[in-house]
Amino acid sequence: MGSKSRKRLPAYRNQFAAAQIARDEMLNALRRVSHTVPAPTPTQEFIDEAMRASKKSSQIKILRTLLEPVHTKEHKVAKRALRTSLREQRKATHQRLDGSHAATEIWNALNPVLQKQDLTRGIAAYEALPGELSISKFVASSKASGTEVWLPVVSSAKGMPLSELPIGFVAGGQPTPAGGATRIDPPVSLVLVPAMAVDEDGVRLGQGGGWYDRALAAIKQAQPTALFFAAVQQNTYVNRGLLPAESHDIHMDGVITEAGWTLL
Repeated sequence: MGSKSRKRLPAYRNQFAAAQIARDEMLNALRRVSHTVPAPTPTQEFIDEAMRASKKSSQIKILRTLLEPVHTKEHKVAKRALRTSLREQRKATHQRLDGSHAATEIWNALNPVLQKQDLTRGIAAYEALPGELSISKFVASSKASGTEVWLPVVSSAKGMPLSELPIGFVAGGQPTPAGGATRIDPPVSLVLVPAMAVDEDGVRLGQGGGWYDRALAAIKQAQPTALFFAAVQQNTYVNRGLLPAESHDIHMDGVITEAGWTLL
């Protein structure tokens, strides 16, 4: 029994090493691409705007504390105040911004590596809610070229609380997950994740329901070579250390905005 266990260990190590080599090659391919790199919004500017959008003095007080390192026990309160402020900003902004050009550049750079390494050529994407960065043109062109695009079940949630939604993605074109066609481990190499904000450390601020935290963890375990990019509007890509990070957070490999993209 012991000898059999020892024989399996090198295979596991080889599998892990192969995945790491493939992932590094994907990242190196992106580093070689000439592209527009978005600049993060300075911390003071971001917090000032958040405080202007806040309607309660208690929230403004909490937001002001983000100018200094936030104690772990205050993370949830700080993130809740940020989400409330960012939602108010989204309500006041009717402009529809698009990150399809950036997403296309990333995918075009990855494709040769995916073919060389015989990796899956699927994409996990999303349908933008009001205020989120749109990638609809990229999704449409990817589907038209025969690439399999997976969408989260939240796309057809119809107001259902995120905490009550099953974890899963459906292949593009399937209207609802009701038929049990969801997969928690879609065969993808690129994951585009909507966010309310992301910082230079790859810390992502989501909607707060925890759906994406669980979904991304499942993909990361099943698809170890997959790259994760947060999709945000330019003014919510911020300096490192600003967003409170928690142990369950899946850090992003990069960010796309309407102005371009960068690795983190």
